[in-house]
Amino acid sequence: MPKKYCINRFYRARSQYNHYDDTANEDKWQLEVYLHALGLIKKNHLKSIVDIGCGSAYKLITYLGECETLGLEVPVNVEMLQKRYPERQWQISDFSTKPNITTDVVVCSDVIEHLVNPDELLDYIKGMIYKYLILSTPDRSLLYKPWNRGYWGPPRNRCHIREWTYKEFGEYISVHFDVIDHRVTNLEQRTQIIVCQTK
Repeated sequence: MPKKYCINRFYRARSQYNHYDDTANEDKWQLEVYLHALGLIKKNHLKSIVDIGCGSAYKLITYLGECETLGLEVPVNVEMLQKRYPERQWQISDFSTKPNITTDVVVCSDVIEHLVNPDELLDYIKGMIYKYLILSTPDRSLLYKPWNRGYWGPPRNRCHIREWTYKEFGEYISVHFDVIDHRVTNLEQRTQIIVCQTK
């Protein structure tokens, strides 16, 4: 039986990864996640940030460019990022390896819903040394009503493997990390974020 990751047992997730190329995007999506990270950095006088699944890196460079930055992406995107921002640090994201990364803040914005096995991502993050982790993902209970087909999966977005309700996501992340804040940050885009620290 497939693992549910704290999602209702009747939910149907996809089983195959479908890559979403957002290298042309700027800040239409998840802007408030990066602004939240910026606020955390300013408030706590922090200096470095790692962005897992940074996409085009527009938000990372535009809003957090004063920090020491490291963007993690799939190989084809890393190649593009190295050409676009040669003065910045980029690495291929390989969740099967143990990372050698120390930073103040880790951002992973709307990545987890794209992964067949999200435990691999969370285990990878656990291998990092950091002060704050910010995760975001769509809130399924805001995207659909329980009587809509999408509520029980698979997601309407074909690049999403699964989507969590607010309650499910809170339960899942709290198994792995110490959750210090959980909120919906963008009602229009149905975005929920969790800020956490290592257990």
